[in-house]
Amino acid sequence: MALEERDAVFGYIKPVKAELKVKEWEAYQGIYCGLCKQLAERYGWFARMTLNYDFVFLAVLDMGLREGSIQFCRQNCIAHPFRKRTCCCANGSLALCCDVAMLLTGQKLLDDLHDEGFAKRLAVRLVLPFARRDYKKAAARQLARQLEELMRRQGELEESRCAQVDEAAEPTALLMQQVLSSLSEDPMRRRVLERLGYLLGRWVYLIDALDDWDEDQAKGRYNPFACQAAETPDLDRGRLYEQARGTLYLTIAEMRKAYDLLGIRSLDTMMENILDLGLR
Repeated sequence: MALEERDAVFGYIKPVKAELKVKEWEAYQGIYCGLCKQLAERYGWFARMTLNYDFVFLAVLDMGLREGSIQFCRQNCIAHPFRKRTCCCANGSLALCCDVAMLLTGQKLLDDLHDEGFAKRLAVRLVLPFARRDYKKAAARQLARQLEELMRRQGELEESRCAQVDEAAEPTALLMQQVLSSLSEDPMRRRVLERLGYLLGRWVYLIDALDDWDEDQAKGRYNPFACQAAETPDLDRGRLYEQARGTLYLTIAEMRKAYDLLGIRSLDTMMENILDLGLR
């Protein structure tokens, strides 16, 4: 599916298109389309529904770390059947992201069974057999065991209605730490990737919780910011928003410092666009 078709859907880690050169945007869109095709080839058509910007970021980062030649081609697209589009050819980075996507999607669907309303739970139950099949196929990766433990911890925090935002974000931060540290065998790079992954996971969790604050509160779902507001009635909502915004900007600044230590040259302008502009 083409990128512009999904512009308002799924994922926070994305570039600012207007600030990219035409060739850079073409490459980003090609990686997006390549990941979409690889998901379908490796796991079937259902897997395409899991595609989001966050996995594209992971693919771009991994390709930059590998510093190899990235091949593109022109292929047909299901969303644009009459015109071929630029597509990144199959490679190890796309394969890795497909596996991670299946692992995370399987856990997300199980979580939705507890959080969502009847209609959403019914829809989840319809697709869960496909997700479980794909999860088992990807679960050979060591990451699966770590994911399951961290998701169990996340569930405990939500069950206890944890009002400590930092504590609530910890499992997601540790999960992304594990994912990014697996991208390199070099000890120094692994340490930097661990730091970058931890900060990225924390940022994603916080911004998602902040974005869903009103909806979660209205539906009675767990949200750390809503719980924090309930426990600190002397702080008005506007002030809590400003505190959260400051935390997010500080996290972005720390991510940028960690990224610079990686010394990436391939696709670096794309990565810098995401970190400097997209996340903000």
